[in-house]
Amino acid sequence: MMELKNKILCVIGLGKTGIAVANFLSRQGARVTVTDSKPREQLLEPLKQLRTDVKTRFENPAPPADTELVVLSPGVDIHSPFLENTKREKIEIISEIELASRFNTVPIIAITGTNGKSTCTSLIAEIISQSGKTAHAGGNLGTPFISLLDQGDADYRVLELSSFQMEATSGLHPMVSVILNISPDHMDRHKDFKTYVELKEKIFANQTQNDFLILNQDDPNTRNLGKDCPAERILFSTQTELDKGIFLRGNKIIARFQNNDREMVSLESLPKGVQWQAENILPAIAVALLLDVSQEVILQALKNFTVLEHRLEWVRTLNGVDFVNDSKGTNVGSVCKSLNTFDRPIILIAGGKDKETDFSPLKSLMKEKVKHLVLIGETRDKFKGILNGSFGYEESDSLEEAVRLAKVKAEEGDVVLLSPACASFDMFKDYEDRGNRFKTIVKNLEG
Repeated sequence: MMELKNKILCVIGLGKTGIAVANFLSRQGARVTVTDSKPREQLLEPLKQLRTDVKTRFENPAPPADTELVVLSPGVDIHSPFLENTKREKIEIISEIELASRFNTVPIIAITGTNGKSTCTSLIAEIISQSGKTAHAGGNLGTPFISLLDQGDADYRVLELSSFQMEATSGLHPMVSVILNISPDHMDRHKDFKTYVELKEKIFANQTQNDFLILNQDDPNTRNLGKDCPAERILFSTQTELDKGIFLRGNKIIARFQNNDREMVSLESLPKGVQWQAENILPAIAVALLLDVSQEVILQALKNFTVLEHRLEWVRTLNGVDFVNDSKGTNVGSVCKSLNTFDRPIILIAGGKDKETDFSPLKSLMKEKVKHLVLIGETRDKFKGILNGSFGYEESDSLEEAVRLAKVKAEEGDVVLLSPACASFDMFKDYEDRGNRFKTIVKNLEG
């Protein structure tokens, strides 16, 4: 555990995580300064949440010259030019996750991947809680890891971890780590896909032979990871029967360990939205079994689980058409998974703000799965470029019009799916605003 009393520390970024870090460090007796690139006037509300002894500096995120340790908020790129002098001076730069891990004394279950992290993290925490144990869930999922330390003792801490959070992390040691999938994302921040994968791999870098690493057999970017990691590797698959692990046999989830098959549950017996989350359910069940949670408790948790908003969220069935909100589908990999979820014709609403990713992997899958495409947002021309006239589509200047156009094309048994493959900031405040607008529009549709 670090000794922080009277150390001169800098926290960069006055967001939710930065505030939590600054207040934690202050309580440990450190002398803390928070810096941010924004002007003070834009941060008046966050300022009210800081302890009175925390200093602040605005419109200049660079750490003060006497800083002994820098803690980055997730939104701050470790390769930012204003950190060059700090690196030259060999001042340690760490993430909030790294800081919290140095004070954490509770077993960690860590989940990363490009898509599905929040759902899997929430489901694991729900299963543990229903088993009678205490699970604190956080990380990229709402509550910063550092804030979980203030919630008292727990049996487990379940962390969703993003690539941003892993950039300045070195000492994290999960008891169980899960990598759901890896596809190109955030290429506007990470210099290349190799770097992005390497950040995901850090989740198991410190695991030992007493730990577990759970990986997606179906994803070519994850199935071969961790071959040199001493942790026990466990695979999951929705497509293939495995020698060891969790997989689908038809519509039934099977757990196979020590050559013994156990039928866990049929997807058909679960609520509609939960059925569509098979890729996130399988690793959650694997974690539960490793923790000796009973099958009865696992089933109860699955049946009671409420799917997170904006992640393959069923909104309404109208005239036999399911309307599904997948606004969190902000990258190509996520949309591919969402399209593959359904074996029915899909009317897809896609487009938004470009994250500098390649749309071409969508072309063949859309031809196979999508009955009609409605394009919105600033990436419309980029989509049209990869379609190259091979696919029917319409364009819309508003989400309201896009939903109406989709409804006209939809027939009984079809799915109208909002899964944009893009960020939302060209037309909306964030992906939640986009998803909530979609839900409101759909709920107000007349039959």
